[in-house]
Amino acid sequence: MKFIHTADWHLGNMMHDIDRTDETAAFLKWLKSEIERVGAQALIIAGDIFDVVNPSNVAKTQYYKFLASLLKTNCTNVVVVGGNHDSGSLLDAPGGVLEALNIKVVGSINDRKVEDLVVELKDGDENVIGICCAVPFMRNLELEQFYKDCGDAVSDEDLLKRLYGDVYRYAVELRGDRNIPIIATGHLYASNLSGRNGDERESSADGNAAIPENSVEDGVREVIGTLGNVDISTFPSELDYVALGHIHYASMVAKNPKVRYSGSPFVMGFDESNCKRVVLTVDVKPNEAPVVEKAEVPKSMRFEQFKGDLETLKRDLRNLEKELIANPMETYVDLLLTTGNFVNLNDALEAEESGKHFVVKRHRVSREVLRGANAFDDCVESTKQYTKEDYFRMLIASNAQESDESEVVKNQYNKFISLFNEAVAKAQDNV
Repeated sequence: MKFIHTADWHLGNMMHDIDRTDETAAFLKWLKSEIERVGAQALIIAGDIFDVVNPSNVAKTQYYKFLASLLKTNCTNVVVVGGNHDSGSLLDAPGGVLEALNIKVVGSINDRKVEDLVVELKDGDENVIGICCAVPFMRNLELEQFYKDCGDAVSDEDLLKRLYGDVYRYAVELRGDRNIPIIATGHLYASNLSGRNGDERESSADGNAAIPENSVEDGVREVIGTLGNVDISTFPSELDYVALGHIHYASMVAKNPKVRYSGSPFVMGFDESNCKRVVLTVDVKPNEAPVVEKAEVPKSMRFEQFKGDLETLKRDLRNLEKELIANPMETYVDLLLTTGNFVNLNDALEAEESGKHFVVKRHRVSREVLRGANAFDDCVESTKQYTKEDYFRMLIASNAQESDESEVVKNQYNKFISLFNEAVAKAQDNV
């Protein structure tokens, strides 16, 4: 069975107020052509279809039009699971209609049984070619409610392992004596990843202002609750492939070629600008190592992050301008002054930025430069550089009378940030 594994589309994302509708449209058009090119029989989308729980009509229209366009291809199966950015109920709402078109959507595990998470994948002649255990993102409370007979004595980690074991056993029962592969999905943070190194967490400034060292970056939000750092032993080793979402760069888990993140097809933060955007084409057979190929997503929008002293930043901007004159592309830039004397980047780089073929969306100064210049007392902090997640973390720290770097604060933040983001989204929707 051949399928394409992708995740973390974040449709409707407006990173730094950048309209990405055209970029999204270009990707979806390319993905359809890639599905046709490789002859994929299924498409697996492992969560975070949308960027917020209440996506715009434009984002929803792009999603549904793309799914409809696949009816004209040989891709006879689509499996969509919800992520931590998604509203499970919104994804599930048209489930009955979509399922009639061989599009299986599992937005959440709420009001579902184990057997509802297992779907047969069929070819154009209705022959079953594989089975997918469609497991979405789960909050701790949802998982505990799913196994409410277990009581408080069982950890959430053990419940998650039980869930994957239960869906796999049901899939084996459904398979019978047919020689077909069984795959699974997930939207979580697994431990022991290969790929990109841990993100650098620099302080930030808009001209002169610094933000907290613990602020959440543009890209991957922190993991919710105690279901972070999921061990590979959570997934039954007999599974032929596990398609994961939540991490924005392609990666294997514990160097196991059967358990992978596809990454996001889009740059979700300037800190991700150097990561290649790919989708994974997976050819899987039962009890064999999968054959996985990466297809790089063509760029239709460019993001750059430049770091260094003032002269380095000037040189990088001049070189970028030359490149864009030769090969025009809508381009956005993030600048970080990491060494040298403290300067106001807005003023110091005006000549390099004015009237150019790119837009600088953010100027930042590292905390080390600010310390060296003794500039903390001289600058006014810019509140627009704080995200709502930053304020939430600071509120927890204040109430707990702890440092925002303490384990107590981190644990409480991870436990409640998803609910906080949903509450904010609902409040914004009601304004």
